[in-house]
Amino acid sequence: MPTLNWLGKDKVVNYAAKVPVHALNHLYNHGNADGNKIIHGDNLTALKSLLPLYEGRVKCIYIDPPYNTGNENWVYNDNVNSPQIKKWIGQVVGKEGEDLTRHDKWLCMMYPRLKLLKQLLSNDGAIFISIDDNEQANLKLICDEIFGSQNFVAQITWEKMYTTKNDSSAISNCHEYLISYAKNLESFKINLLPRTAEMDARYKNPDNDPRGAWKSDPLYGNGERSTGRYPVVNPKTGQTYFPPENSHWRYRQADIEKMITDNKIYWGKDGKSAPRVKKFLFEVQQGTKARSLWKFDEVGHNHEAKTEMKLLGFNFDTPKPTRLIERILQIATDKNSLVLDAFAGSGTTAHAVINLNAADGGNRKFILIEMEDYAESITAERVRRVGGAFNFYEVGEPLFVEGDINPDVDAEKIREYVWATETATAYEKPTCDDCAAFLGVHDNTAYYFHEGILDRDFLATMRTRADSYVIFAETCAVGEEFLRKYKIEFRKIPRDIIKIWSEDI
Repeated sequence: MPTLNWLGKDKVVNYAAKVPVHALNHLYNHGNADGNKIIHGDNLTALKSLLPLYEGRVKCIYIDPPYNTGNENWVYNDNVNSPQIKKWIGQVVGKEGEDLTRHDKWLCMMYPRLKLLKQLLSNDGAIFISIDDNEQANLKLICDEIFGSQNFVAQITWEKMYTTKNDSSAISNCHEYLISYAKNLESFKINLLPRTAEMDARYKNPDNDPRGAWKSDPLYGNGERSTGRYPVVNPKTGQTYFPPENSHWRYRQADIEKMITDNKIYWGKDGKSAPRVKKFLFEVQQGTKARSLWKFDEVGHNHEAKTEMKLLGFNFDTPKPTRLIERILQIATDKNSLVLDAFAGSGTTAHAVINLNAADGGNRKFILIEMEDYAESITAERVRRVGGAFNFYEVGEPLFVEGDINPDVDAEKIREYVWATETATAYEKPTCDDCAAFLGVHDNTAYYFHEGILDRDFLATMRTRADSYVIFAETCAVGEEFLRKYKIEFRKIPRDIIKIWSEDI
């Protein structure tokens, strides 16, 4: 498989493993959030910090990263002159970073983020990425490398404009792309879209068939097949038909004969034409496959997106229409899916989740990440105005510094991290009568986090009965035989809580 090389690639290929997990500090909640999150902070750091709780749990990811158009007015700007990215490039790529082109820098920025997004995807999940011609080719190649070319779903063309730009230098550009990959294409199932009245109107019932409306399709398919060339006889006229040259009958001879008996073959209005198969409306009413061309009248356009924002009381340069994201969610989620947007912008993804839940009674949850200061004033505020509930977080300090627990991080954050890493569930402070080190019970295993020595004195303070025990402690003064006898697993602090998310991704 061809791969893409660029200046700085060797420094970022495995960089995601080096990103430290940070505390996600809860600032407030709006309404009954019940799983919805909006996170303010760098998305690379935020994505890594979501792994302990959300690795392999996100059904659908949508991102709208910078398009690298040459515009300097966004934080990941094309020459990467924002303080955050200049600092990051200098730290990760080093002096070599001074010679990077804007395409090199864009690829350096995207690669580790895509690696983390892949980790967060569920085995039956998929990612959809908005992009235009500036980086489409590069994005496709690195996605082939990260997600695997065998997991490519589609490159969808979205008609983003309904007018022609006559001031264009060459051809009026009216489209963008959605590049989509599954975590595992064999496990990912695309949902069918509802049929439209226009689609159903193509079905008629000229012969008053009691099975209802139908339309006729060709009985033959393209290409020669030795087993697909045999005579089909019209029982009323006795006329014999063969498939056209370089084609074949689509069904076995015995099946066609039964279809003739069951009145599923149409011989034309005069009853003497070449045979066609009757396709009944009831056979296709479960839905229709999404196409690779999404037109503006079906999923919205740029002007519609800006109008939506104005009606909500915002000015935002490049929003996406809510209908566009709703279409993604329709084909890629079920009613209880978790949806992630790591370049949240104006919050369109959350708006789409709220709309679709209202339409089909779903209980989808969203996680949005936005690094700009408008994360609260626009992203979160939009969700408020459309009736959404959420918890708002700020990316805080790293949990570990230079191989040890960061003393500036609240101890509860470390306990949350350990619990999420071990159980992949959200931590709730215990209320039962046990020692201060007790974290909780999951799958009949009791977990403890003890910043001290695991000895018999500590074991005597434990009150919870379970089938087995996992105890994090600084050292262990109890013998292996004793641990095995009482089904106790010792984990060393900080070594065994740091290494888990520091391995190559």
